[in-house]
Parts: sequence; C-alpha cells; structure tokens
Amino acid sequence: MVDSVCYRNNRARWTVGDLTFLENNYSSLPVEEIAVRLGRTPGAVRLMADNLGCRKKKSAPWSEVEMDIIREHYSRGTEARFLTQLLPGRSISAIFSMAETLGVQSGRFWREVELDILKADYPRMGVSVTEHLPGRNAVSVRIMAKRLGLKKSRDSNVGFRPWSDEEWTLLEKNMHLSVAEQQATLFSYRTKRAVEKARERLLKKKRDLARDTTP
Repeated sequence: MVDSVCYRNNRARWTVGDLTFLENNYSSLPVEEIAVRLGRTPGAVRLMADNLGCRKKKSAPWSEVEMDIIREHYSRGTEARFLTQLLPGRSISAIFSMAETLGVQSGRFWREVELDILKADYPRMGVSVTEHLPGRNAVSVRIMAKRLGLKKSRDSNVGFRPWSDEEWTLLEKNMHLSVAEQQATLFSYRTKRAVEKARERLLKKKRDLARDTTP
C-alpha cells in the first residue's frame, strides 16, 4: 500500500517537470527522497539520472564567498528562496546542509534556552555572548537583541542591575566614604562607575528636595 503511494508515477512517462527536478536536485538530495517526491522507484530515478548524465556531475566545491553568504544571510534569518538567488546552482537542501556543516543556525528560529541566555548575558557581554551560543554569530545576536529591546550596559561589567531600596539606604548612610571605598566595601559586585553614577543621582535627588522645601 505504501509503495503504491510512493511510486504512483513509476509507469507513467517522465514529464519535463520531473526531468528538471531530477537534474536540479540529484547532486544534493538523496535518491530515496527524489523517488518519493516524483512517485518513482529509486531504481527508476537512478536509471534516468544515468540517461541525463546527472550521475557524472559532481557538485562544485563550496567557495569561501558562498560560505560567507551562508554565515551572514542564513544567520540573519533570510528566507531559503532568497538564499538560492544569492547562491545560484545550490539547492535549498544543499544550503541547509552546508549551514549545518558550518555550524550556522537560522536567525529565524531561536530556542527558548538560547533566548534565556541572550537575555541574561547580553547586557554584560554584548555580542561576546556568542561564546555561550554555539552556531550564533555577532550579526544574528545583534538582530535578536534589537528585537528583544536588549542593550549592553556601558557602566557595568555585569550588566544593568537596578538598585534596590536597601542599596540606596546603604549608599546614603555611607556617603562619607569615597566612591572607591563604597565600591570595595559595600558594593563589590558593582563597578566604580556604577557607584559613582548612583551617588550623583542620590545627591541630585537631595538637592531637588531641598530646593522644593525652601520657602
């Protein structure tokens, strides 16, 4: 029953469309897959491939330029049909296969665990987060970070972390200490620049409050 479905066209004449599909895909798709798509037996596919000279043809080696196109555009999430225009002579299956060989993942599909890593580490690492995301490059990371509204913190090596009420209280109680002393003894997990900016915000808040209460 299955064979009759798979090989529904086995006794039918080959159409121009069948022959074109065979010529375009014989070098990149398994014979069994071509057989299923055309509804013919693998033996019939191989025989016709011989008649057309397909089996004598070998796929040209991938050039560095072609591989760079995959690294840049496939990682961006470029649609497969557009990729075939950028890579004439390469089928969609061949492109997917090379992307897998290169370890490049499509920018269109991110796994949940990858998104979690990006959200957690991008603020402190920027595009260097690729170290934690095998198969993702700087281009795809920037694109996804932009979609998620993520930005790299400029004042902290550990990324942006809002100050808690407890931290503000602790900072205010110890304003007699220098920035370096506060950072070293009270906020060792924050950079000096982060502590300095927090002090500036606190002092500004006090000045504004004093001005508002002055008769």
